[in-house]
Amino acid sequence: MKKILSLTVIISVVFAFGACRDESLNPVPAWEPGVHAYTVFDGILFNGNVLQRPQPYEVENARNFPRAVQGSARVNFKIRWVSLDKKLTVSKIDIYVRMLEAYNDPEGNPKIADLSGNGKGKLLTTIATPAENRVWNLFSITPDQVYNLYRTATVKYDNVNSINVFNNPSRPRPVGSRLRPREQAAYGAVDADSFIVTWVLTTTDGSVFSTWNFDGICNDQTAVSEANSNCQLAFTVR
Repeated sequence: MKKILSLTVIISVVFAFGACRDESLNPVPAWEPGVHAYTVFDGILFNGNVLQRPQPYEVENARNFPRAVQGSARVNFKIRWVSLDKKLTVSKIDIYVRMLEAYNDPEGNPKIADLSGNGKGKLLTTIATPAENRVWNLFSITPDQVYNLYRTATVKYDNVNSINVFNNPSRPRPVGSRLRPREQAAYGAVDADSFIVTWVLTTTDGSVFSTWNFDGICNDQTAVSEANSNCQLAFTVR
């Protein structure tokens, strides 16, 4: 009887504490709905292997700007947003692009300049009326678009003087090409200009979803499915 009485008292105390718990103090908040996106290079076919990740169309540099005749060039993409629980609807997709210029400093050390200045890139285009959940939206990036975004960008190649990237007298751009391929300069090899595409999703309730941690859903290694996700794609000049 003493054991039964003791257990009864303990259970009563536990229930009493449970009933009085303040959920606002719970360190683990309730899960909220979210959305993510999946972007690939358009025009590259699925290779038939459902277990392979990444697929050819989501590998960096699967498509690139040409070395010459850049005026008519473009890289085509397609993007879709995904809401797994179907509780949110994306109303706008902003597409950003970063431009990275490779150069060698006065001592011949290879350097990379992020011309965006903020590590986030510049707004390239907005998909104002995205297609519904899991349906592709198409967009393209041209050399002219990138040039117009970054034509005023400057870099301190000598760590002192700011020089316009597209009007650098000590390293002129190739004739007819605003974006530079890999080259062999007098002071060593220099990598090509490169570009990183990212995106920001806005939902009808005003929520905004962007990338802040590339260790999460950005590196999802699941097999090809309707829930695929990534957070950026990169390409260059070749």
